[in-house]
Amino acid sequence: MRWQLAGDWPIGQFCIPAGTVLSSGAGESPIWNGIALPMPPPINAVALDEDAALQMCLWYEESTTIGGWHHLHFAPGIDREAILAQARHSKRWPNGVPSQTMAKPRGH
Repeated sequence: MRWQLAGDWPIGQFCIPAGTVLSSGAGESPIWNGIALPMPPPINAVALDEDAALQMCLWYEESTTIGGWHHLHFAPGIDREAILAQARHSKRWPNGVPSQTMAKPRGH
């Protein structure tokens, strides 16, 4: 997953400059100058790939005044609507869609 900071990001005594590209594997924190960065990145970070875009949607809530999905930035070429639909599905069914046999009432 890769993100590019759209603004400076203060972390403790450091300030990561705008334009910095951060990358990490799934479940890993990105490293900057030997420092493991806290996640999530700022909401104005630009998701540079689909995995990063989906992860931003999972980190942030869909409809809040501060931090809603309307604030998320995706790199050109990322299908925003497809990512948002996938995130809605993932949030609704975090353990996967229940099977049809489980959804039927007993005796039917």
